[in-house]
Amino acid sequence: MQTWSTMMADRYFSYEVIEEVQPEKGDHAVIFYKRKRHIDVKTRRFSEGDARELLGLAGAAAATVLPMRSWPALGRFASGLRYRRKREKGYVGFAESMQSVLGIHDDTLIEALFRVHLEMIVRRRFSLALDHLAPRRNPRIDVLGAESLQAALARGRGAIVWTSQFAYQTLAGKRALWEQGFRPIQISDPYHGTSSTRFGNVTHNPLLRQAEERYLKQRIVFERDSGATVTRKIVSLLDQGELILLTNNVHAGSMFVEMPIGEQGHVSMPTAPLSIVARRATPFFTMATLETKPFERLEAVIQPVDDQGGAEVRAARRDYVRMASLALIARDNLFTQFRRAPEQYLIPASLARSRVVPQSSDGGMSP
Repeated sequence: MQTWSTMMADRYFSYEVIEEVQPEKGDHAVIFYKRKRHIDVKTRRFSEGDARELLGLAGAAAATVLPMRSWPALGRFASGLRYRRKREKGYVGFAESMQSVLGIHDDTLIEALFRVHLEMIVRRRFSLALDHLAPRRNPRIDVLGAESLQAALARGRGAIVWTSQFAYQTLAGKRALWEQGFRPIQISDPYHGTSSTRFGNVTHNPLLRQAEERYLKQRIVFERDSGATVTRKIVSLLDQGELILLTNNVHAGSMFVEMPIGEQGHVSMPTAPLSIVARRATPFFTMATLETKPFERLEAVIQPVDDQGGAEVRAARRDYVRMASLALIARDNLFTQFRRAPEQYLIPASLARSRVVPQSSDGGMSP
C-alpha cells in the first residue's frame, strides 16, 4: 500500500500533497500538490550561457541574409559546437524522458533524437533573428482548430489557451493566432525569455519579448508568487471576453496537479486555470506548435479541453474531480503532440520523474 506525504523534491522547494483523485477510467492517480520555497534563490547577475546566447543570436542574425538552402548545414554546425559538453549536461535527462514517456530504449535512436533536439534549439534561436530581420522569410504556419476557438470566443465568456512548451510555441504560436485574427493576452513573469539572469533580462530577453508583442494585444507581467492576484486579473479579463494565453511551466504559481504521461512519465500543470474553468465554465483549449519542415513549415494545433460534451457546467467550489478530468484531457492533448515530435519539447527531462514521491505504508520509500 502507498500513502502520500510531504516530500523534499529538490534543493529549493518542498511539495505537499493536498488531494489525490483516482479517475474512473483506470488511469493512475492524479495528485494535487502545493509547492513551497524553502531556499531563496538570488538572481544571478550573469552566466556563461548569456554570452553563448548572445553569440548564437549574432550568428543567427548573420545567417538570415544567406540563401535558405544553407540554413540546415549552418544549424548542424552550430548545434555540434561544444557537443561533448552539451551531452554531459543534457543527455541523461533527455534519455530518461524518452524511456519513461515513450518507452524508447534504443540508445542509437535516443542519440539521434538528442542531436536533432540540439539542432532544434539552434533553429529556435534562428527563428527569433528571422522574425526581427527578415519576417517575410518566416516559415508558413498551418493552423488546425482555429474555428472552434473562434466559436468559443463568440459566446462572450473569453477563453483560456494553455500552451505547451514546444520550441516554436513561444513566438510562432503567437504569430499563428495573430494571423488567424485572434488578439491574445499573454500572462508572463518578469524574466520571460531564455535567461534567468539580470544581464540576460536586459539584453536578449527583451529581443524575444519585443518579437512576441507584435502578435499580442497585451502582455501582463506578474511576479512568480502572485498567484491570487494573477487569478483575479485573469477572471476580470475573461469577463471582458478576452483570449488568455498561459504557458505551462514550473514558475506558474504554487498549486499544481501532477498526472502520469506515457508509460512511466509525469507532467504537472498549474491548478489556477483548471479552477477557473471548472467554476466559470470558461472555454479551455490546449495549443502546440510544431515544425513540420525545417525552416519552411510549422503546424499549430489548437484542441478543446471539454469533459462535459459542450454543456455549460459550473462548480460551486473547488471541485478536484472535475479539475482532474480537465487536466487529463489537457495531458492527452500534450501527449499526442509529444509523440509526434519529442525532440521539439523544450524541457523533456521534466517529464521523466515525479515531483511528489509515494511512500510505503511503513514510511519507507516505495521501490
